Amino acid sequence: MLLRTTLIFLLMTFAANAEVKLTEKDILGAWQIDSESINSDGSNAKKLNSIWTFRNDGTMEGLSTDSDINARASEMRATVKYSVEDGKIVKQTTPGRSKFETCTAVEKNDQKMTLECNHVYFFMTKK
Repeated sequence: MLLRTTLIFLLMTFAANAEVKLTEKDILGAWQIDSESINSDGSNAKKLNSIWTFRNDGTMEGLSTDSDINARASEMRATVKYSVEDGKIVKQTTPGRSKFETCTAVEKNDQKMTLECNHVYFFMTKK
């Protein structure tokens, strides 16, 4: 019985962390980032007010707003280059810089997507 329970747990863990292959068509449009977490299950998540808009010209616009009255800026906007390679998003880390990061989808359906970028999980909803 213990072996069976362990096997079921391992299969569930593998399925939860399975990679979803993306195409550009899958990601085009605006995605609201609901939260980010260092944990794949979303525990201890930090709420965000950010939108990533993927355009078919190979650019992604990020827009973040901060309601904290002590924030340096209430709104931040940046446009970076991106591509979809081998089912993963490869995007610039900073506009105008040559450093890129790879983001892997660990969950995706028509309205929800979870991306893992450099060990941070972004929980997103299609706008």
